[in-house]
Amino acid sequence: MKNEFRKLCLESVKFNKYLFSKKIAKMLKETAKEHKNILLFIPLKNEPDIKLLINELRREKKNVFVPFMQDLSFKMVKYSLPLKKKKFSILEPHNKKETLQKIDLAIVPIVGMDTEFKRVGFGKGMYDRFFASLKYRPKIVFVQIRPCISKHELTDSFDIKADEYISFNTRRKNERNNNRYSRFFFIRSRGILHYKKDG
Repeated sequence: MKNEFRKLCLESVKFNKYLFSKKIAKMLKETAKEHKNILLFIPLKNEPDIKLLINELRREKKNVFVPFMQDLSFKMVKYSLPLKKKKFSILEPHNKKETLQKIDLAIVPIVGMDTEFKRVGFGKGMYDRFFASLKYRPKIVFVQIRPCISKHELTDSFDIKADEYISFNTRRKNERNNNRYSRFFFIRSRGILHYKKDG
C-alpha cells in the first residue's frame, strides 16, 4: 500500500517549480522567524528549491544545518559552501564534524503524507533513524512542491510525524480531527488524493 502510494506521488507531473518554490519559501521563512537553530535540506530535483531561503536565513544569523549521509542515516552538519555531490545525486557540504547543537525546527522534504500526518519518503528510512536518535523533539514541518496526501493510514509506528505541513497552496497544522482534515485537502489541494481500492 505504501509503495503504491509512493509510486503515485513520484509520477511525473507538470508544475512551475520556480513559482511554487517561491511561495513555499515565503511560508517557510515565516515559520522560521521564531527559531534560531534550523535543520533544512539541499533540494533534489523533485523537491522545493529552497537554496535562496537558506542564504536568507544565514544572512539573518540563523544557524542552518543540513543532513550529511552516514551509514543508514545522517549526521547534522552546518551548511557551508562548496557543495559536493554524493550518491543518490545528493549535494552535501564537505565532510565536517557533526554538530552537537540542538535544533528547534526541522524542515523535512517528503514524497507524500498520510492521514496521520506521517511521512512517506523514498523508503531509505534515514530521517526516521535520525529523529529516533535524538533525545529531544524539535518542531517538524513537512514540505513538498505539490500535495500528495493519502486519505488512509499507510505508515508504521517508527515513521516521523509532522507538526505542520506546507505545499505551494496548502498550509496545515496537525489536528486530530481527521474528517475535517480530509475535507480540507479535497477542497483546497489541487494535488493528488490517494484512495484505497476496494478488495
